[in-house]
Amino acid sequence: MSSIGERIRARRKELKQSQKTISKRLGIDRSTLAKIELGTTEIGLNRFCDVAELLGVCPASLLKGPVKVSDTASVHSRVPLINWDTVLESGVDEEIEAKDWLYYPKQCGSRTFALTVSNDSMVSLHPNSKSYPTGTIIFVDPDLPIKAGSRVIAQVGNAAQVTFKEYREDGGNIYLIPINSQYPTTTVDDDTVLIGTIIGSFMAE
Repeated sequence: MSSIGERIRARRKELKQSQKTISKRLGIDRSTLAKIELGTTEIGLNRFCDVAELLGVCPASLLKGPVKVSDTASVHSRVPLINWDTVLESGVDEEIEAKDWLYYPKQCGSRTFALTVSNDSMVSLHPNSKSYPTGTIIFVDPDLPIKAGSRVIAQVGNAAQVTFKEYREDGGNIYLIPINSQYPTTTVDDDTVLIGTIIGSFMAE
């Protein structure tokens, strides 16, 4: 019969995640995770629950086993909710300090993050059109290719200003266009950094 550590290791390998990746997201040393998997270090209840959540399984699955990928969410579905002022290109590849952790209902890239819409620039003035009102949570994948019609997050100009707009191409030029026509359109130039593509959104009732 396999141990808890062996089940953690098996689940991690099912998800094709390295010890380095998982330990970093848990906030522990890689060597500590290795010892947990080997069974040479005991794991506390709170840490055990953190591991189960990160691996996308209920704690009972790691206690009893076996765990099937088809029965659980991908580890990449756990997404950090962060502040707008931390969304800069230089910070996308670094450890992001999360305000909270959310779950995206589909598998997404490992660098996906979430933001809360803070203005009405992406609110349509026409009924029944797609809108992102203030308070909407948007999920952003920095690794998804950007194409015409994509809703994107971008850093505009040299200033540390991040915007949420629609990406469009016209006559050889590229624009960032708000849904709300009361806001200005931005032309993409050499100083514009396209940070990521919106892959989904959520608005509480």
